[in-house]
Amino acid sequence: MGAQVSSITRNGRHEPFELQVARGQVALHYPIELFGYSTAVGSTALGPCWEGLTQSGGAYAYPSSAVQMTLVSTTTDTQNVLVMGLDANYNLLSETITLNGTTNVTTVNSYLRINGLYITNGVNAGTITCKNNSVLYAQINIGIGQSQMSIYTVPKGYTFYLSYVQANASIGFTSSTYMTFAEYNKYNLPVLGDNYLGYPLGYSGNTNVLSQSPFVQIFNVPYSVPVTHEGGTDIQFQMKASTGGPYTGSIFAGGVLIANADVGST
Repeated sequence: MGAQVSSITRNGRHEPFELQVARGQVALHYPIELFGYSTAVGSTALGPCWEGLTQSGGAYAYPSSAVQMTLVSTTTDTQNVLVMGLDANYNLLSETITLNGTTNVTTVNSYLRINGLYITNGVNAGTITCKNNSVLYAQINIGIGQSQMSIYTVPKGYTFYLSYVQANASIGFTSSTYMTFAEYNKYNLPVLGDNYLGYPLGYSGNTNVLSQSPFVQIFNVPYSVPVTHEGGTDIQFQMKASTGGPYTGSIFAGGVLIANADVGST
């Protein structure tokens, strides 16, 4: 009784780096945990796990320019929703919106990317959508409290270091039935550094599939060295079935977001 909360770091001894980051003890280092879930994984095309996925699959479509979003519930929800995203220049942007039931509420800010929605008080009774006009960009399903998207765009002035990925799917093994996992990247800003990773300075606009693998039920990649993702990179962790569907799938991914040395001047 009366003991003071302490840590071995405070006492001058070693503590694992990951624990220091989780505790907020390393400046400008932020843990990123992504989770996507869908019950509509089909066999037509690769697509990320998120609320808007259909059996037709296909990559998540981003706004072509920064736009205001409208949030609305299918019932009488009046909770606060934290909108996390990026502005027209890929800089971090967020705000808290108070829902007004089935009446649309428009964001003050304009978003080029939506990285997530999070209810900050209570549990949602209805489905909450985040749209521009009729186009869906994020959604919170009933009782979930946050969006579930295997989608993330790295903010300008930061680098995301991916350390693990795991995919799960309700698909049984046969000689011809399996799931395919893929990581889709699109580079929207010039890469930092000269000839970085073999690419010339200033390359952007490229869309690559960085990894692709078949799997049944569980696919896991614990990277021995974290994978670098530069600021402005769109990341989609995708899956599709070889045949049939719909299947249920989920994707976990995580790592550390670290501010670049010049983040203050970007």
